Amino acid sequence: MDSSALRDKLHHYIDVADEQKLQAIYVLLENEIDWSYTSKDIALLHHRRQQHLQGLSKSFTIEESLEAIRPITD
Repeated sequence: MDSSALRDKLHHYIDVADEQKLQAIYVLLENEIDWSYTSKDIALLHHRRQQHLQGLSKSFTIEESLEAIRPITD
């Protein structure tokens, strides 16, 4: 099974799992979850914001972003 299919299955399982199973999954993964940013990450975000505000980087509207991530259907 490729990683995309595995992610889809896990997302679905999490959506339908009961509270006890969600707690068990969280306990297994909690040491892997890191939501903090380093000072280097924050500096990069500030740099990118300044580039955007000065018109030095390419920006996209919400519509353009959504269009780019939607699957192509024929």
